[in-house]
Amino acid sequence: MQVGCGLAAKRIRGRTYLYFWEYRTQDNQRRRRWTYVGPAGQARAIDRAAALLLAYHLRARDELDRRIRTLLRRARAG
Repeated sequence: MQVGCGLAAKRIRGRTYLYFWEYRTQDNQRRRRWTYVGPAGQARAIDRAAALLLAYHLRARDELDRRIRTLLRRARAG
């Protein structure tokens, strides 16, 4: 598992927009996936960006917890 996500501001036609990116596995390859968040600086876009970041990190934590449980189960089994 590779933890990777972030926010990027892209300037398009003189306006700045906020995008969320994350790595996803697709066809056994890691690909960066972009999600439009909204116009940079708007409270709504910032709230949405925070929600996307939180959701990503919660999924990553769940995956890490799952892997730890698997390793511990294997260690106990001998």
